[in-house]
Amino acid sequence: MGHIGCHLKKLARVASLVVVIGAISAVWLPGRAGAQSLLPEGIIAWQAGYRSYKSQSNAFDSNFQLRPIGADYTISFNNDMLLSGKAGKDLQRLATVLESVGDPSETRLDLGVLKQHVSADLSASIFGLAYGASPDLTIFFGVPWTTADVKNRVEFSGTNNSLAILDKLGNMAFDELRQGLEKASLLDAATIRSSIESENYGPIDRWQYSGIGDFVIGAKTGFNVEVFDGMPFAIEYSPSMNLPTGHSDDPDLINDVALGKGYIAIAQSANERIHVTPFLLLGLDQMYSYNFDARVQRRVPEDSESVVAANRKTNVLQNPGDDYELGIFLELGSGMLRGNMRVASHRHFADKYSGSVVGNYEKLSSNSDTELITHEVGVTINTVDAYQRKEFMIPLMARLTASFPLTGYNSPNFEYYEFSLTSFLDPR
Repeated sequence: MGHIGCHLKKLARVASLVVVIGAISAVWLPGRAGAQSLLPEGIIAWQAGYRSYKSQSNAFDSNFQLRPIGADYTISFNNDMLLSGKAGKDLQRLATVLESVGDPSETRLDLGVLKQHVSADLSASIFGLAYGASPDLTIFFGVPWTTADVKNRVEFSGTNNSLAILDKLGNMAFDELRQGLEKASLLDAATIRSSIESENYGPIDRWQYSGIGDFVIGAKTGFNVEVFDGMPFAIEYSPSMNLPTGHSDDPDLINDVALGKGYIAIAQSANERIHVTPFLLLGLDQMYSYNFDARVQRRVPEDSESVVAANRKTNVLQNPGDDYELGIFLELGSGMLRGNMRVASHRHFADKYSGSVVGNYEKLSSNSDTELITHEVGVTINTVDAYQRKEFMIPLMARLTASFPLTGYNSPNFEYYEFSLTSFLDPR
């Protein structure tokens, strides 16, 4: 059957699921209105959090429409598809021969329909530290612990007319044609699974992972100005580096999810906010990440195949597209309780691949140009001021955030809930 399993694509190719949890990028400094994420000199902050994603069973396609993740893999093994060669050379040759034998209207192969049902459950726990190196400089690092559970159920349904065609041909079916039709009549989910496993791929029905994600280290500085009387305006700048310590795409796994970028990235972030009143804050944030080239292992496809032979695995140069994020937000509240809303666009530009092996490198890059627009709401309990007034025992911030996707393309339908707890130490 050759590469009859070529229609089973990797979930990571479609959804590009990447779990990258920022380190302490939202540590609030007590007592400095408008520059709330810088720590006083000598102060240490620690943060722990947990993010749980809604089970992923659909994704935004290239037309901004939500579709089941397995929808792209609902493949009809009809005559036209077989003639294209996408089901392997054996079936292509069989369909071609049948066109010249007997009545073409009676010898058109229809072997059934391949369907997949894919879902992915993701979560991440985060721990980070930040230190006030000076009044205007905070340094931080963080690392997530990520888990993933991907399930993939393959079904093959419909009527296979191979034996019916063989019966119609009768004596016109020479030995090679008879053998081909008898073999085609056996096509089912088990046959496809066997074909994929014969190429030394890992688990097909289920893939599970638990381990560290990408390390993030960085720094933050900022300053305040007063644009209008009694209306502070804060500007912050934060460079950071992403180190590829998390699980990246494995060419020998069918259903693995990239839980790390797989390359070094340098990000530049800026945050501007203005206190309209003591109760209302408006803000704008931007992030640009330059992603460095990396040598990675991939199975280089030939033509349009997606499940690639094991002997096509080689080292290739990955030129990852950069990342950009733009968000607008507001915070509202007083005392220890504040609420916030944020709308943001997350963009990853297309990746490119190159290598010495002749093959379809554009196929490796397919669906890698992604965008997701999200709406976030959250609530924060901040006891720092109350602690300074000796009205509360512990200086801490507890934050609950919910993020909902609005639209996107070539993007997962990421909906998540996150809880984080931040507290402070003064070793002086």
